[in-house]
Amino acid sequence: MRKPLTLIACLLLAGCTDADWNRIANYGGGGDDEAELEPEAVATHVPVTQVPAPQPVAAAPANSDFCQSLATQDATANSFDPATQQRVLRQSYAQCLTIYSR
Repeated sequence: MRKPLTLIACLLLAGCTDADWNRIANYGGGGDDEAELEPEAVATHVPVTQVPAPQPVAAAPANSDFCQSLATQDATANSFDPATQQRVLRQSYAQCLTIYSR
């Protein structure tokens, strides 16, 4: 008798939420927002033939050796394929420099 009463109470109280369901449903991708995003995507399209300008080479920070060894350890600690290892190495190195250059 206790379980059915608990289930009924839960169902009745489920309608008493203050969650913004309309906003939550919009993040699911099922709304009409897709039609609004298409013109923006077309307007910001960059031609493939355009090559970005090279970044100027900055002096290496004092802790770049530490960051390089940490990034190498992160990339080789798991059994990633070579392309993933390179991506993890770059991202880990950039993250380390961001954190420790402050």
